Amino acid sequence: MIKIGYEREVKNIKDLPKEVLEVVRGIVATLDTYYGENRDLDSEDGGYVLIIQSEEDIEKLEEFDIYIDEEIYPEYVDRIKVEEGEDWINALILCNNEFGISLIIPISIAPEILLDEISEDA
Repeated sequence: MIKIGYEREVKNIKDLPKEVLEVVRGIVATLDTYYGENRDLDSEDGGYVLIIQSEEDIEKLEEFDIYIDEEIYPEYVDRIKVEEGEDWINALILCNNEFGISLIIPISIAPEILLDEISEDA
């Protein structure tokens, strides 16, 4: 699992499809713009991105107080279409009015409960 909170960190990510990196960059750039480039990721408003790369990573989400069960209500789930490779999803989980976590997950390991929420426009 990779935790990304700032746009400056995106350049350190390797081995992900360019389409996924573009989505991640857009999310953290927005967070930097509205909440600051030097915010404390865990105690200040804003949020971050978690890039999930394995089923074990999904199990570790509980460490972030994210429980993938019938009680999860993502704000949205978008499909990230990848030209050369597997599609991914971007699921925004709002923790409160000013803090959200974007889960970036390959379709092949994404929990069914999130896949069922993919936006029709995506």
